[in-house]
Amino acid sequence: MIAKVSTCDRMEETVVAELIRSVYDEAPISYGRFGLYDVPGYGRDVVQETEHGALLAEPEGISLGALELVSPVRARLAAVQLEAWDAEPEDEPGQPWAEAGRVLYWSPGGIVAVSGMGYSPTGQKLLLGPPCFAYWLSAYIGSVRSEPASWDPGDIVAVEERWLLRFWPVADVAGPALRGEDDSGYMARMREILALGPGTAPPPPQAWAALRPHPQPDTATAVMRFNPPEPDRATVGHPAQADRASETDGEGITVSSVETDDDPPLVHEVLGDLLYDVLGNLPQNVWSWSRSMLENYATQLRVDRRVGRELNPDGTPTLVLEASSVRTPFFGAEPGFSGRAWVWASEENGHADVLSVDREVIARDRIRQNTLFTGIVTILRKENDFVEVRAATQAEAARVIDVERLRG
Repeated sequence: MIAKVSTCDRMEETVVAELIRSVYDEAPISYGRFGLYDVPGYGRDVVQETEHGALLAEPEGISLGALELVSPVRARLAAVQLEAWDAEPEDEPGQPWAEAGRVLYWSPGGIVAVSGMGYSPTGQKLLLGPPCFAYWLSAYIGSVRSEPASWDPGDIVAVEERWLLRFWPVADVAGPALRGEDDSGYMARMREILALGPGTAPPPPQAWAALRPHPQPDTATAVMRFNPPEPDRATVGHPAQADRASETDGEGITVSSVETDDDPPLVHEVLGDLLYDVLGNLPQNVWSWSRSMLENYATQLRVDRRVGRELNPDGTPTLVLEASSVRTPFFGAEPGFSGRAWVWASEENGHADVLSVDREVIARDRIRQNTLFTGIVTILRKENDFVEVRAATQAEAARVIDVERLRG
């Protein structure tokens, strides 16, 4: 976002930080903590915990894709607002927020989530930006909701506390990550490499699609809510429907209770239009799943579809491939990663709109009249061993080409 200011008949340009996207999630607090982790699962647990305010990270204030957050009042639930910015916000969030700590967060996958310690995640995700980036993470703690204890009405206990987690990019560390890779493919020396110097320049947001807001952002998908009202019932959040009067929580979310056992197979009712947007085949035995399992799967599909749209803000053409058709230089075929795809097509110009970056013809099968093409793509979604891809941008493709030159 560029703001133009006129001073003495001269136009000066000032870069203003812009909020790219945000999501809301909840995490139960156990043992006074809850966790933040990198969704693809390539983070690394803290070896030597050091408190940086309410954040537990390495002594240098570095987090390698996973960290824990400490509740100041040991509430039962953390209500978390996660925000991705394209640069450091100029202003503090104001009341009722109080800064709780700051760390340098290396994100292997560029997508994060929160979860209770020992609890399954809700399925909510926040796209920070490109994978293998270093981000600043500033945490803030807000208001606390308390109520009388069930065992003693005269005893007041903290039930829910609000958190705000803000991320913004610091540096592209894909090159340092490659230099820190050991023989097993693990990032062995990232703690030393991430000691970024004071002159480190942040990456330009315009060069990375994941650092630009979508012109028509989706409403963040509602997810499973915690604190069930009864032991055998779960509380499920789902988009409110305009044709049905219902109570909402202020975010366009209807809250209802559903039985968690012996639900009939209601695939068409629960998944609805999502059935026409699934990559590949539905999971095995999906027709015998309970309603709660289908609700969780529908949440996963909605969140993945939203993240896929956010990774493609320009709405460029896409292509669905088997995941094994794309090889990436980092970790694997996951959303946000770029790599080289190999695709057979029946025409010489097959898939030219997607396989357009560093496009090559590898082979021609004259008997079957097929041609094997290759090109550099970026993965938007991954489901059921299939991926949806688009043509990589110049910055995304440069990573792949550098690795190919390095590894031969």
